[in-house]
Amino acid sequence: MLMMMFLIIPCLFAGCSGSNLIVKDDESLGLSQCPPLPMCVSSESWLFYNNVTPFTLAVPADRAWGVVREVISSLERTEIVEERTGYIHAKCTSLVFRFVDNLELLLNSENETVSVRSSSVIALFDLGVNYRRVENLRRILTEKGIVK
Repeated sequence: MLMMMFLIIPCLFAGCSGSNLIVKDDESLGLSQCPPLPMCVSSESWLFYNNVTPFTLAVPADRAWGVVREVISSLERTEIVEERTGYIHAKCTSLVFRFVDNLELLLNSENETVSVRSSSVIALFDLGVNYRRVENLRRILTEKGIVK
């Protein structure tokens, strides 16, 4: 029981429901790590079951970012709630139970990649929904020639 509390409490207080944009030690921006639960995927996660590959851009970042934003805003039941230069935070709502998930993308212009993080706000297990969301977004952007 005590071990479960150590797993749940960080999720509740570590930003599962809000923006997960952080400043790293080298002053660059990054997305925060996923909690050690199977309800989050991130290209910056070190845990194998939470890790996804970042999006590698096939076109210059300034051209790609507008298309990325357009695709995210066109996803069903998805609303962009925060936007900064090179950063998008969207809320995705499930069809049946109306659960809300966070989807975040961070442009890394230097290495022509986009870091991505998708996580459930309240669920401890997402049945692979966040992974499928990220891979669907990757597929759409690949079809549009934005991602390799």
